[in-house]
Amino acid sequence: MRFLFYIFIVSQLINIVGAFADKFTKDSSKINPIKWEKIQEYNSNKLKKIIWKSYKNDKSYFQNRIKESSVIKKLKKFREEIKNNPRQKPIMSILEIEPYMPLNTFLNYGDFQTSVRWKSSFDGGLSGGTGQQNPSFVFDYGISDSSQISIYFSEADDKLYNPINGQIVNYHWQNYAFSYKKKLIDQDAFDFGLSLVSTLEYWKHSSGSETSKSIYNQKDSLFGKDNFDNLVGALSLPISKNLNNKITALVVPGITFLPEKLGSKGIDKNAYGNNFYIGSGLVLDIAEDLNFLFAYTIPLGPGNNYFNSDLKYSRKSLYSVGLGWDVNPKIGIEGKITNSYGASPSTGLLTIPSDNRPLYSANITYRPNGEDTYLSPLNERDKSISNGGITVSNALIPRAGTSQINFQYDNKGNLFGFYGYSLSNIFQVELLNIGSFNGLNFSGYKNSNLYSTYLDENNFNFRLGGKLLLFSPQKNDLCWIAIRSSFGRNNYTNQGYLFSELINTFRINNWLTLNVSPKYFFSGVESFGGIGFSSYINLLDNLLLISEINTSIKDDSDFNSTLALRYSFSPEKSLDLYYSNAAGVQDIGQLLRDKEYRLGIKLNFLY
Repeated sequence: MRFLFYIFIVSQLINIVGAFADKFTKDSSKINPIKWEKIQEYNSNKLKKIIWKSYKNDKSYFQNRIKESSVIKKLKKFREEIKNNPRQKPIMSILEIEPYMPLNTFLNYGDFQTSVRWKSSFDGGLSGGTGQQNPSFVFDYGISDSSQISIYFSEADDKLYNPINGQIVNYHWQNYAFSYKKKLIDQDAFDFGLSLVSTLEYWKHSSGSETSKSIYNQKDSLFGKDNFDNLVGALSLPISKNLNNKITALVVPGITFLPEKLGSKGIDKNAYGNNFYIGSGLVLDIAEDLNFLFAYTIPLGPGNNYFNSDLKYSRKSLYSVGLGWDVNPKIGIEGKITNSYGASPSTGLLTIPSDNRPLYSANITYRPNGEDTYLSPLNERDKSISNGGITVSNALIPRAGTSQINFQYDNKGNLFGFYGYSLSNIFQVELLNIGSFNGLNFSGYKNSNLYSTYLDENNFNFRLGGKLLLFSPQKNDLCWIAIRSSFGRNNYTNQGYLFSELINTFRINNWLTLNVSPKYFFSGVESFGGIGFSSYINLLDNLLLISEINTSIKDDSDFNSTLALRYSFSPEKSLDLYYSNAAGVQDIGQLLRDKEYRLGIKLNFLY
């Protein structure tokens, strides 16, 4: 598979700490009542005659017997640690610049985080589509305050970027990695950090097919597929120094262990081999939650990390530059430019197979134990529109822990299903966005190449994405603004695309809401922008009129319109009836037009 569904299994462990005071009971009969003596006139000397017989001169009775709870003791200890370590700050979600360039930062004991990462070329090469991708999933867990484990999974299954000896060659790899990082010198305590990172991986890879020759076959010209399963590994020693409160410098000597010869048809070295390397990096705190990341790495050999279209192996220096932003303590995102294609510590040193090209890297990290952004609750009318529109989205996100489900069907056979889960009050992951376009009439349209590639007769489209809320009236902003991106492919043509939009939602008054959504479609076939406009008009408390228009911004632009009625059984459950000439409700379908209008129904659920 070229794209993977990563199903987040998110569980939060809630620790309830109680401090109970000791309760002492005594027999009241044993306590003598206080005896008072009447003073006839004020005289300080006579005050000395007051006899406190009940306490029998036991002065310890008046001492404070209230014991500090364990919670208070821990709080005082934490404050003392912060006082003695002025450089100490909350652990950020950034634990590495690249898998082979780990930082001397650690999760706290018992904390964990999950990351979805995406590396891709800017174009598809021989595979076409949006680019040659290597998606990965990473799980990090703090087994103590000074050690952690990381589990990596990645898969790449595109054809080689360039032809090999004039032939298009299939190529596939899959990685399962287990990594252990141990702190040797505490960077926060000494402004100097040192750790040891070891990794063991299972690397499954193959090349060739019934119509192409394997790159590992150096003996003959026979077609065929070669499969290999190898245990590989990596070892690194990150050394870091705090130059000041904002800059940390990093040096990472390391080694990767990869095979240098594969199969029985290799005459000479036909694989990468072991590589010593030395990496240097820089982390700059631009703002409290924003970091600039830079790394430059030189492979020293004896192996290689690159091969060209003539299968000549050599070594190429690696670079990585980008930004890391902790949107809040739960959500962190990264964007980088790099020529490192591998997504695990052992393969991260490798360039894109058959070339050395700049790639883009997009990562998102989720930390269940982090504090979420507080948003005031939505009223019932705003909650009813948080299920979105038909072909134009709005910027609202259901509260953290809420699942969103939509089903759509129309009289021409379009069928789509959506499942999203709010990991945070400001971030929703789209775990399932699948369906097919049917009954389309686009004969003679200039955009017929797009239709035939992504909306053909046997299409089945599946997509994965996310939506991030940037501004909201729920935290005293003027309007809702969110960014949304998704990626996926048509399973029949094996072609994919990237879809992004900047969604702006304005609550004008109690009965009117407006949406403006600039959109961008990016693929190997064609790339173009578009824009959607919509309005929500409350006819009744539970009846909403939705009107939408979309247009693409190009010479042969499409223009479509949609009119819908939404009846809300409750703020969490609603039914949409719509009339539209948009090709469909899923991403690209929003920007393309069918020659005929269709009647559809859409079911919306929040729970």
